[in-house]
Amino acid sequence: MSTEQHPDTPRTPTSTADEAGRSTTPNVRGLVLVDRDPRYDRETGHAELAVEVCFLDGTKTTAMLDLDPARVLLLSLQLERAIGLREGADRAVSA
Repeated sequence: MSTEQHPDTPRTPTSTADEAGRSTTPNVRGLVLVDRDPRYDRETGHAELAVEVCFLDGTKTTAMLDLDPARVLLLSLQLERAIGLREGADRAVSA
């Protein structure tokens, strides 16, 4: 993930304090794509996708997932495969 946040992205603390006062990193439960167009940098070939980061404590924040050109291609291939599998499953059910 990109270390720089989008200007209108709320900031989340990078750590929290537990009962003993030790610093701990929040545990991430998962990421959800935000319904927003990706950004693409023609010079570097990088793409950025907005994602919602969901933490185990129930809090959420928005961040930008930075993809280098190889990851953009990999994600494209993975999504094409997932769409193909879904279409195959739909044909099997309707047959």
